[in-house]
Amino acid sequence: MRRLRVLLGSLGLLPLSTFAPPPLVTGDVPTADYQRFELYTGFRYQESESGMRSRQLPFTEFVYGLTERQELTFETAYVSENHEDGFSDIVLGTKFQFVIENTNRPGIAGSFELKLPTASERKGLGDGEFDYDLRLRAQKTFGWFTAIANAGYTFLTDPEFGGVETTKDNVWFLSFAQEYEVAENTRVLSEIYWVTREEPGEPNRLAANVGFKQKLFKDFTVHGSIGKSLREGNRGGPDIRAYLGFKYEFDAPWKK
Repeated sequence: MRRLRVLLGSLGLLPLSTFAPPPLVTGDVPTADYQRFELYTGFRYQESESGMRSRQLPFTEFVYGLTERQELTFETAYVSENHEDGFSDIVLGTKFQFVIENTNRPGIAGSFELKLPTASERKGLGDGEFDYDLRLRAQKTFGWFTAIANAGYTFLTDPEFGGVETTKDNVWFLSFAQEYEVAENTRVLSEIYWVTREEPGEPNRLAANVGFKQKLFKDFTVHGSIGKSLREGNRGGPDIRAYLGFKYEFDAPWKK
């Protein structure tokens, strides 16, 4: 039962599969360019209201532009938490842009993600179950300001640990992000997001992040964010969530 409690506590630290490529948790609408890769990698740290800490070094996500409107994603991380180390669950996904943004209408996209149970259950780094996430995204730019809204729902499978089945609630996710162009290659970011609880009886999460994107040269951008719960006493967590990393874009070897 002690191992079960550790597992349940660690589940609250792991980012939901609904979360988007860094540095924010809000996902944008545009897809990766056709036959181009985007590599996201960096360090992610999160601390819960109970004091439990989770580190991902490195966090890595590959994005590939399958068509002009669709991309494929692969996500993994090397995790350190509860004095255990190992690879996280792998997340596979796809995003399709239904509506291209123009001066009169926002861009609209939908995404699907599947979490594979590849992390070690013995170490408490995974629950051995599949999770499925659906998300609708909208985005509109007004000169130097861009607004992005997300609404998502994650279907969580009830995990079994040591022969004991635990109950998890499916998760709703809502977010609103803002991007400000303060210089030609510099963006300042902010967002507020709401996530319903996974564990029955636990508080929902209302939190915010602020961050930046700085393009250093063609195809290479450094970005980061930091944030915390907006609820009194940090209820629902996190006490702190931080990310620092980079994005690198490159052509697929088979691109014509």
